[in-house]
Amino acid sequence: MGETALELRFQNFRLIVDFGFPAVIALLFLYPDDGLTKQMLLVSLIHELGHGLAICLTKSGLREIRFYAAGIQMKTNACLLTAGQILAVCLSGPMMNLLCAALFWNLDSVTAFLHLGTGVFNLLPYRILDGGAALETLLELNPELLQIRKIFCLMLSVSGIFLLFLYEIRSPALFLMLVYLAVSEFSVDKCGTLC
Repeated sequence: MGETALELRFQNFRLIVDFGFPAVIALLFLYPDDGLTKQMLLVSLIHELGHGLAICLTKSGLREIRFYAAGIQMKTNACLLTAGQILAVCLSGPMMNLLCAALFWNLDSVTAFLHLGTGVFNLLPYRILDGGAALETLLELNPELLQIRKIFCLMLSVSGIFLLFLYEIRSPALFLMLVYLAVSEFSVDKCGTLC
């Protein structure tokens, strides 16, 4: 995930800020956007608070928070949790966004759509997203289905890149995100990665 800019340790807990995180935040604030960037950061924070609440309720113990270019990643002591508890922690962030989308639906359509988009995006089956982590928990004992999930995710990224070109969408951010999600399918991290 890149070189570490800052790492703080408190007993068995690590707080890590990679160089990419402040760089992306700085780039986001370079362009005027009528508050959309600040609103998206708040939506992301609410997403992570959903995970934090589930971590507290399951008493799984937070062992690491990493801020990196692609967002925020929390690692818990998931090896000590039941499959149901892991699912609760994985899905609590997207569910918090979907709940907020429903609450804001008639009040503020922009906020509602930001929450809806964030919640649905994080439910995609990529292993570094919440949906992928939940799916891996459900399919843990079936390596064949996990391999099918990986192939499906790679095809999903390739299809997304094809559609970007087909519809002449020239967004480097979307292109890089699809590549990053595809490459992440080959990374290995056991015992407690929750985004």
